[in-house]
Amino acid sequence: MKQQWLIVIVVVLVVGYFVYDPVMEHFFSDSTLLVAESSTPAQAGSETITLTSDGLALTLSPQGGRIVAARLKEFQDEEGQPVELLAGLLVTRSGLRIEFPDLETQPDEQLYRPEGGDSSIRFVGASLDGLRVEKSYQAAGSYGIDFKVRLTNTGDTPLAFPAGYRLVPFYGIRPTGLKGGDYLRLAWLAEGRIDPAFENAKKIKEPLTTTPGVTWAAVQNRYFAQIVAPQDRAETVTFHPLGQGQVYAVLAAPPLTLAPGQTMERSYLLYLGPQTEAPLAAYGRGFEKIIDYGTFGLLARGVLFALRWIHHFVANYGFCIILLTVGLRLLLFPLAHYNLRSLRDMPRLLEQIHAIEDEEDTLAEKAAARLKPLRRQHRLAMLGSFLPLAIQIPIFFALYQALDTSMELRQAGFLFWVKDLAVMDPFFILPLLMGLAMIVQQRLTAVSPQSDHTWIWMPVGFALLFSFFPAGLVLFWLTDTLFSVGQLAWITARAKMA
Repeated sequence: MKQQWLIVIVVVLVVGYFVYDPVMEHFFSDSTLLVAESSTPAQAGSETITLTSDGLALTLSPQGGRIVAARLKEFQDEEGQPVELLAGLLVTRSGLRIEFPDLETQPDEQLYRPEGGDSSIRFVGASLDGLRVEKSYQAAGSYGIDFKVRLTNTGDTPLAFPAGYRLVPFYGIRPTGLKGGDYLRLAWLAEGRIDPAFENAKKIKEPLTTTPGVTWAAVQNRYFAQIVAPQDRAETVTFHPLGQGQVYAVLAAPPLTLAPGQTMERSYLLYLGPQTEAPLAAYGRGFEKIIDYGTFGLLARGVLFALRWIHHFVANYGFCIILLTVGLRLLLFPLAHYNLRSLRDMPRLLEQIHAIEDEEDTLAEKAAARLKPLRRQHRLAMLGSFLPLAIQIPIFFALYQALDTSMELRQAGFLFWVKDLAVMDPFFILPLLMGLAMIVQQRLTAVSPQSDHTWIWMPVGFALLFSFFPAGLVLFWLTDTLFSVGQLAWITARAKMA
């Protein structure tokens, strides 16, 4: 009875862990933003302009020469519309916004004059206090934008900016899918570092400033990223909390002085697109390092490589996962066989040990002699039941990471009710089938399943736990369990024949 209650408490705690965040986010989330909208009203003639590339469609406004929308042509959201990467929380302050701390009147509050179109647009601002700002956008590859800022001193006296200027790429990135806010992260690659640094957006309560010299800085959701890379890597990046679980980056340029008639230009490479290695690596700036598969990253890449290879022959990723699971089980067959045989033998050996210990008329010396080999076999069975898991568990976590972040599995369907293997089963059919399969597995390992029903609690707990996991992961575990059931049935049949 104590064991049953312990399992119930563990299940309740685990389910509560997965349910707590969505409930709190839905009923108790704070919608307050820490940055206010611009007080400057939109001016006449601020009709938007479109800039396009192979995979990206940007909408720009002459009001501040800013990007007000960024849609991905090749990817659709849950409503079948092109994916929008801008959070849309601050309409009048969307990127790319330039701010001069030393000026009272900000250039981006004015109406810029647009020039060009389609794949290249330049915005020319009016001269304010002797400073003219020009912004140019040019498509670079499928998801890249070459962005240039040109500052010109149109006056007769030098212009000094001890605080430099600040570039705000975007105010947040739009979450994707269920519990999308949990996947919002910030990342940056410091100059001279091999690996980028990551931080969960929800943990940013105070401004977080990087060391000077940043190769690139990014804000990412589950599948897509906004990355900005300064050409001269002279900027310092500070990530600020925005509210609603969002963050925004501020790139601070070093102090500058412009002599009369002098022009200064700085360049940035902007990436707005999917977290897929090929397009990220194409820019040669280390953008592909933003893809993080966690602790078991090497294994996760191997799992994805195998899935992609199988997908060349099988169109459905669900069946690819099934074939991958079967292949892994065949590869690990000797270990799994030893594991399952040990699981079956362990309770039977324990029953024999308890039976000998309960015999009142057995002499202690004789009982000890009979118990010694049984206890040794029981220890070996325990070791045999846990040791193979040390190999299988990393593969399980690697598959979890692959399913959790892989663009290939986004919106990949399986059967008619599973539309996306990367999110949980909406009807809980796969977790239910997995629980039933585990019940059969536990029944095969139990000594007397008719009289002892404690074995049923673990499958119930696992079914509840896996209800919140991606459907692809549940499918992997279901296939693995069915394979184990077949293998256990074979081991049991051979034991009865012996």
